[in-house]
Amino acid sequence: MYDQHDVETLERQFNASMEEADTGSSLEAVRRIYDEIGRGGAGLEALLHPDFQIRMETVFLEGKTYKGVRGFKNWRADMEELFESDSFRPEGLRSVADGRWVVLGRLQITQKDSGDELDVPLAHVLEQRDRKVASFTAYSDISAALESVGLPV
Repeated sequence: MYDQHDVETLERQFNASMEEADTGSSLEAVRRIYDEIGRGGAGLEALLHPDFQIRMETVFLEGKTYKGVRGFKNWRADMEELFESDSFRPEGLRSVADGRWVVLGRLQITQKDSGDELDVPLAHVLEQRDRKVASFTAYSDISAALESVGLPV
């Protein structure tokens, strides 16, 4: 899935983009959202916009789109099918004036087939609408995430 060259390139992109990232109170607010989303359950519908969707631009589940709360649950099922465990830890935040953010973080996974544990950089582009999360796009390529919202690479 990931080879050493890919991870080294992603690490360089991640480190460069973190130089401009907010790591203060805004990041803490985003971490609380991720914690709530991670718990799922009844609180999920309160956080997600009715038109919520997840898009995957990653080396796993590439090109897949999931819509609504049901889509979120299907995405989690697909992730659980791929990985023994997975956890995303937000480490930095880059905001765009139009209600979008690039969340820079680390994805810790344990692969089901091999049991290998990986810690890879990943970027999420979040869009807010009506004070709820309207979309979430996961990117393996951090430069592509920044470019998608018009931020310099």
